[in-house]
Amino acid sequence: MSQITMATTWLILSGILILVGLAGTVLPLLPGPPVALAGLIILGVASHFEKVGAVAISVFSALTLLTILFDFIGPALGAKKYKSTKYGVYGAVIGAILGVLVGGPIGAFVGPFIGALIGELVFSQKEANSAFKSAWGAFVGFLVSTMFKLAVTLAMAVYFIFALFN
Repeated sequence: MSQITMATTWLILSGILILVGLAGTVLPLLPGPPVALAGLIILGVASHFEKVGAVAISVFSALTLLTILFDFIGPALGAKKYKSTKYGVYGAVIGAILGVLVGGPIGAFVGPFIGALIGELVFSQKEANSAFKSAWGAFVGFLVSTMFKLAVTLAMAVYFIFALFN
């Protein structure tokens, strides 16, 4: 392949990965931020780090790691904020993990809620109203972590677009 054709191929691949990464922020089975980060890294390597530098890759790598961490602890933090016991917090974390593994996209969405609810009702023996509040907190934490993931991935997409024109 000629040099121009190869550069175009890498650019197209990078763009596709950015788009898949954006989709992955709302589709739980696709690891959105890591896929978008791969797109930036490919553009960086293909451009000899002229379009995407090492500092940008480092910053986006750190943010991507935070999104992965928040995917699992976000529901637990939300449950804790809504006065959950340790059983509700553990349930939210276990529900988040099992939800993704067992229920796919829908499981990722409802797993933290169900996990926190079961933890509160069964293990801490809270009343239903209080248990539902804790479970709601886990759901809110899931939404906040998803918004953070979307913000990071959108930032990568915007950076990608600006990198193309500089």
